Amino acid sequence: MKKSVLLLTFILVFHFANAQFYYNDVVDLKASNKTYANLVKNNVQEITATSMESDNTPAAGFAYSKILKDNGAVAITHTVLETGGVSDDYDNYTNGLISKSQDVADSVSTIVEYTYDNEGKILTVKTQTDDTTMDTHSIELHQWFYTGSVPDSMLRIKNGGDTTVIQFKKDGNQNIAEELWLKRGRLIEHYFYYYNDKNLLTDIVRFNTKAQQMLPDYMFEYNDDATISQLTQIPQGSSDYVIWQYIYDERGLKTKDVLFDKHKQLLGTINYTYR
Repeated sequence: MKKSVLLLTFILVFHFANAQFYYNDVVDLKASNKTYANLVKNNVQEITATSMESDNTPAAGFAYSKILKDNGAVAITHTVLETGGVSDDYDNYTNGLISKSQDVADSVSTIVEYTYDNEGKILTVKTQTDDTTMDTHSIELHQWFYTGSVPDSMLRIKNGGDTTVIQFKKDGNQNIAEELWLKRGRLIEHYFYYYNDKNLLTDIVRFNTKAQQMLPDYMFEYNDDATISQLTQIPQGSSDYVIWQYIYDERGLKTKDVLFDKHKQLLGTINYTYR
């Protein structure tokens, strides 16, 4: 059972798009670009990973590698999961920012294209998904709008016509405090963002249908250098949760992900090696 929990959680955290658009398109994208910049800074050419279960035995069917080519302009990631098949991801970078990502997994191809302004703020995220088995094709476009450096709104346009308006409210420190989804003028989703005294995101909260109260979807803790040290994830509609702890070396490169259940029992570990 623990083997399936570890690998399914890996899929959930690393391969499932976060629902919160501000977190996914802005916060997480900025963190991803920062991680990439640190790989280039440290002249990393390849990353490999091994996954260990709670009894320190290798996780069955797991393989992971990332290769940086063309002076870091291209990153190719190969992932094998016993419960999730094989996927290959091709990332292209321009001026230190990801500009295009293509993920191929079985019969599904997903291409994501990013555009930025001159200050590096995200302007558009266009996702095209093609499934040859289901014979389906879809395009989703996110268009971001700003006042200064903080987003005011975003349009989510599916297949050229189905539009959801995403509005943002700010706190006194100009941090995004609320994310509201409006469709045909009706509120369909509402997220709340909370921060620490360093203006680092600590909680993403919404109404939990199972618990019938406001609960976090995500909770974050940080090291002194503002890198994430711990992520707690509570799936919507569930009272369960998992905790990821992250370990870094002196270069700021992540060397270990450690997974715990809500009882703080070890479920597994992913170890990273750089060269």
